[in-house]
Amino acid sequence: MTYSAAAILALASQCAPTVAPETVLAIVQTESSGNPFALNVNGGRQPARQTSAADAPVTARQYVAAGYSVDLGLGQINSRNMRWLGLTWDTVFDPCTNVAALGRVLTTNYNAVKAGRDPQTALRVALSMYNTGSQTRGFRNGYVAKVVANAGVATSGVTYAPTFSADADTAPASGDLRELLILENRTSQAPAAKPRPAPPPKWNVFERAAYDRETQILAENERSSI
Repeated sequence: MTYSAAAILALASQCAPTVAPETVLAIVQTESSGNPFALNVNGGRQPARQTSAADAPVTARQYVAAGYSVDLGLGQINSRNMRWLGLTWDTVFDPCTNVAALGRVLTTNYNAVKAGRDPQTALRVALSMYNTGSQTRGFRNGYVAKVVANAGVATSGVTYAPTFSADADTAPASGDLRELLILENRTSQAPAAKPRPAPPPKWNVFERAAYDRETQILAENERSSI
């Protein structure tokens, strides 16, 4: 059984509403190719393809009992994360529950690394952590590039970017509109108007949300100045 892109998008909208459906789809396609019973045994021999919600938990528990960690379901949730995510062997292969856990892990990662980074970089670092638990290994092993490619977004040479200084005067330009506004507010002389960048892709939920918020703020400021 394999879920279609349309089915995964519908699951994402229902079960992980805080994450863009396109982001969830890209992760699921990378992790499990849409197989809700997918199992990946880390460091061990891979089992036969699981075909039912009854068999998959039994097989997974056998590997965990033998000391392995196992990635489970649509989002390949690691068995060692089940407790803090509130998952059980009866629920982890449920498609909606699994996708909800995917959204929680990604959002937790993003919130942990967003300070001092532009949203585009922060999302990619969060993806690296989703795959490896590391802020850097997911770039080196190609995982981040695969997710971005599955989202239909060309990789633009974005690699791991360490947190930059909170001093906006010395921070590298990120293209993030929020950073541009901060720099403008610190300038005593009003700068020339900058053209707005194109909206981020819908799959990049965090950057798109920031862009939409800034659009609203700019519109309100323009109305108040009339």
